[in-house]
Amino acid sequence: MPILFTLGIYLFFRGTPPRYWPIALPLMLIPLFMATLADIRYQGQRLLVKRLWTSMDVAQDDVIVMAPSFLEGVGVLRLRRFVFPWGGVYFVSDWSKFGVEGPDFEGGPGNAVGRSTVRTVIEWLVVAISGFIAGRTLSSRAHVIDIQVSAHRTAALLISLALGVLFVITQRSRPSFANVALFLAISLAGIIF
Repeated sequence: MPILFTLGIYLFFRGTPPRYWPIALPLMLIPLFMATLADIRYQGQRLLVKRLWTSMDVAQDDVIVMAPSFLEGVGVLRLRRFVFPWGGVYFVSDWSKFGVEGPDFEGGPGNAVGRSTVRTVIEWLVVAISGFIAGRTLSSRAHVIDIQVSAHRTAALLISLALGVLFVITQRSRPSFANVALFLAISLAGIIF
């Protein structure tokens, strides 16, 4: 997703005068933050924190707090030391084995709060609409992606349908992964049609 977001920023600002480029700098913090999200695994009295470029083993005694962050579905692990680049370790709860409600942490494993159905449907709509807009933007600005041959259109449609099935299968167990599959499926459909 960080690569797709960066590509979207590039396509949006491509062809604009250089005086508008500084507007894109704060937007680049979003893919940077997304690239630093971690996967946290509980292993007895230790936590295994895996990031894109490194992993570290953390003793449970070094953990100050594990709590939800300012973003829904993203937790923060505060340690007794500074962790580059944000000071703490941010992680997507459904990527990790236990999330914020993990064993031996405040809240316990059984206190997970269910997600609202209306909010979930709105989230899916936002992901689908943004995916379609991204697909249409890619097809109109990047003529390399132009799919005109019927065999290529059929293959792209089958890939889009497969991603749609993947979304349906994983939406309850791994909602973030399911949203990525939905975004890619609708983006591909936006490129095709």
